[in-house]
Amino acid sequence: MNLNLLEALDALERDKGISRDSLVDIIAKSIKSAYKKNYGAKNVEIEIDKNLTKLNVYQLWKVVETVENPKEEISLEEAKKINPKIEIGEMVRKKINLKKDFRRVAAQTAKQVILQNLKELEKKNLFDKYVALKNRISTAEIIKVSDEYIDIRIGKLETKLPMKETIPGETFKSGELVKVYIKNIQNTSKGPKIMVSRTVPELITELLSSIVPEIEEGIIKIVKIVREPGIRTKVAVVSSMPGVDPVGACIGEKGSRISELLKELKNEKVDIIEYSEDPKIFIKHALAPAEVKNIILNEDEKTAFVYVPENQLSLAVGKGGQTARLAAKITGWKIDIHSLK
Repeated sequence: MNLNLLEALDALERDKGISRDSLVDIIAKSIKSAYKKNYGAKNVEIEIDKNLTKLNVYQLWKVVETVENPKEEISLEEAKKINPKIEIGEMVRKKINLKKDFRRVAAQTAKQVILQNLKELEKKNLFDKYVALKNRISTAEIIKVSDEYIDIRIGKLETKLPMKETIPGETFKSGELVKVYIKNIQNTSKGPKIMVSRTVPELITELLSSIVPEIEEGIIKIVKIVREPGIRTKVAVVSSMPGVDPVGACIGEKGSRISELLKELKNEKVDIIEYSEDPKIFIKHALAPAEVKNIILNEDEKTAFVYVPENQLSLAVGKGGQTARLAAKITGWKIDIHSLK
């Protein structure tokens, strides 16, 4: 049987990346279903070649002594007409002489299957392609800006960047490129759905990894990031190699690396601090550039009483308390700042 669909299959394989084997398998299953529905057969096997030029249908029966269900069972006498060596309890397979009307049904089924499954296969291929981007950053093109969200395009897929997931104060224009963090990719009935953000701390992690080779190579490790989007971010880093300054490496010569990060984050400030397992040292680093004179720790309540010169108090606390607040989050200690008179 020539279904005359070779050109369609070739186009799908070439342009859509859908293998012919996948389509032929789906077509065979659909024709099997159509035959069972038209003729009431229960056990059916389909043979169809890659070129869709041959179609063979085989019906299977179980060989029994007494036939109770003719659609599934066959007597030993009748079975031996098909296979003289068959025995009770075995399955006998017979090739069906297809009628012209079913050949037309089969041809139409094949065409419908290609149309019905093309979108599904395309969606699956797209999902398989894009799922690798999960938990990574990607460059997105801005298509349209509205009050609640921004329409963006990542590769061939379009999605929405909600305004609540943008950095406060930043503005967008159609045609611009922007970095987004891909939080998740869902395989929906309409195709892959990408969920993105610019406010999560992971955006900073991925941006720094792309800017600082030592992080990508594992020489420098990001221990923790705390962030108030659009205001300030603190990043604690540590070096695994003696002689490598983790803070200096992240800042870069003449601030070249950190400036690249700040350019992407617009008005948000970023503090790179060196991590220390000594809580006093870590707290001191977290409050920099304020000058810390003394730190007294209350281990039971995990509270740090920090003492700074009077003229350094506002610097240590930060605007709206942001510096002290983020320092507490990144160190895991409650920080109580006092001035020395």
